[in-house]
Amino acid sequence: MKDAFQILHHLDVSLVLDAATGRGEFIQVLKQNLRSYAQIIGVDSSEKSVNFAQSVFPENDVEIYKMDLEDLEFEDASFDLVCISNSLHHIEHLDQVFSEMLRVLKPGGTFLITEMYKDGNQSEAQKTHILMHHWIASIDRRFGVFHQETYTRDELLAMARELNLKHLKVEDFYYPVDNPTDPKNCEALRKNCEDTFKRLENLPDNEDLLLEGQKLIERIKQVGCASASRLLITGSKPLPKTKSTK
Repeated sequence: MKDAFQILHHLDVSLVLDAATGRGEFIQVLKQNLRSYAQIIGVDSSEKSVNFAQSVFPENDVEIYKMDLEDLEFEDASFDLVCISNSLHHIEHLDQVFSEMLRVLKPGGTFLITEMYKDGNQSEAQKTHILMHHWIASIDRRFGVFHQETYTRDELLAMARELNLKHLKVEDFYYPVDNPTDPKNCEALRKNCEDTFKRLENLPDNEDLLLEGQKLIERIKQVGCASASRLLITGSKPLPKTKSTK
C-alpha cells in the first residue's frame, strides 16, 4: 500500500492542532510522520477521552485539552497544521467546527481531513467494519447521542470543496490485512460488539438491535473484518489578497 501520510514527511511545522482527538490515535500518526514539529495540541469535548489521551502522552511536546470544538479557545491564525481524523460522523454542527478550525489556521497553513467512507470497491471484510459502525451509530442515536452513519466518498469530497482550500489533494487508502478471518484481526471489533450488547441491556425495545448485533458476530466469523477505505484530504488556507498598487 502506498504511504497515505507521505505528505506529512515533508512538513516542517511549529504548532499542530488535532481536533476531536478522542483517545489520541491520530496524534501517534502525526508524531511518526511529521518531518518536524514543536508542539501538538489535541482537543476533544469528551472528558473521558481527554483524560485517557493525557495519560498516553505525558511528554511536553503534546498537550490535550477538553474544549468545545465549536468555540476553540485559541487566537486567530495560531496553527501551521490543523487536522480532524475519523470524527466527522460524530459532529453535529460541522460547518461551525470547520469554521473554527479555519479561523485558528495560519494563512498558507495545511488543513487535513481523514475519514472512512461506505461506498466504492470495499471487500466483504471491509463491509463488516462499515456495518458495525452503522449498528453502533443507530444505538447511540437511541440514547440521544449524535452519531451519523458512514458518509459516502462524494459527500466527503463535497465537504472539503466547501472549505475553499488551495492545492486540494485527495488520497484513497486502506489498511490491508493478510487474513481477514484471523481472530487477531477482529479482536477489537468483537470486543466492541460485546461492550455494545451490554449497553443494549439498558435500552427498551432492543430486539431489532440485538438481532442485528448477533448477525454481525456471525458475519465476523464467516467473512472476517478489515478497516474500511478512507480518504485523506489536504489543502492550504488561502493567503490574504494583497492590494494592487497603481
